[in-house]
Amino acid sequence: MTLQEAEYSIPASDWLHDPLAEYRQGDFLMSGTAGSILGRGGSRLSMGPHNSRQILAGHFAAAGRRSAIAGVLPFVPGGSGEFVVMDSTLRGPRLAPSGPARAVKDGGAAMAPNAPDPHFTAAVAKALTKFTADGLQKVVLARSRSTTLPKPLDINQLLARLIRQNPTAYVFAAPLPEGRTLVGASPELLIRRNGTMALSNPLAGSVPRCADPVQDLANAAALLESAKDLREHAIVVEMVAEVLNPLCINLQVPAAPELVRTGSMWHLSSKISGRLKDPEATSLDLAFALHPTPAVCGWPTQMACDLIAELEESNRGFYAGAVGWMDAAGDGEWAVSIRCADVSNDDLRVHAGAGIVPGSDPELELAETEAKFRTILAGLGVTQP
Repeated sequence: MTLQEAEYSIPASDWLHDPLAEYRQGDFLMSGTAGSILGRGGSRLSMGPHNSRQILAGHFAAAGRRSAIAGVLPFVPGGSGEFVVMDSTLRGPRLAPSGPARAVKDGGAAMAPNAPDPHFTAAVAKALTKFTADGLQKVVLARSRSTTLPKPLDINQLLARLIRQNPTAYVFAAPLPEGRTLVGASPELLIRRNGTMALSNPLAGSVPRCADPVQDLANAAALLESAKDLREHAIVVEMVAEVLNPLCINLQVPAAPELVRTGSMWHLSSKISGRLKDPEATSLDLAFALHPTPAVCGWPTQMACDLIAELEESNRGFYAGAVGWMDAAGDGEWAVSIRCADVSNDDLRVHAGAGIVPGSDPELELAETEAKFRTILAGLGVTQP
């Protein structure tokens, strides 16, 4: 069995038959290629790359081998993440779309219709003036939209809808401070560790799906030939390989990307895998080392971050960070926190971004963000007149 096909061994007695029925606000739930995990606990940890090993060594020594943590990393590089200590966990297979017995209702919320966004297109145009041969190579610019809620969203229903609409995504609900929840369906794996095996699956280079199946396939074929998108993808792959190569034995990096599709987008995808040299390197260590990749930030990282801070209108928070879990052995799975919403009982905020490289078109990048908004807004049951 190859790394890409490997699944975590989960005792049948621990399988979840209906984790959505078990989920309640404040729990952590994630479904991905490593199966599903539902965690419940009371204590919280705030930690970053500078202190996570020290904190977790003490925690796992006291809590025992069945303990696990879960949480979110912010977009800001080196920032402290928010984690919950999962006092009890239930593990099972990847969540499948529910049958007709579980009706998925409309969320009841509405958002203003799409409108021209001159700030975003101007930001893209300004970013295009910043690229140089030995300087900035790529920057990812994001937009945000928000709305008030007529009533609190039913997270269980929301998760059921996201799973039905995005069956191959990393679907998650992670508790945030102040009673908020980060919920979404990310297509992108930041890092997965299973024993000494590590796998990263960056996505970069995208085009919206089309309702006409012939045109849809033509768009996908054009994406595979697009010099602009292939360069955008190569920047991400090169960075991930640069980080993982000194940490891994026999790192496998595909010579060319493949196509993957979601309900609203085609993406260029590369699976990068290897065996860890240091068995003590945990999945969280690897997540901190990789985040943020050029897929959500740009390259070089600091130049891109500085430009994002200059050009974007709102703070990203935990959007374009990472969400995931890790057990006491260091195994775990961390997805890039995109196609997600920051939700409270009263409001929600969503973000969508696009990778800008030389040759980008501001209007096409705006259209890409609208297509990405559709994924999460459809999952939320948010209507747009």
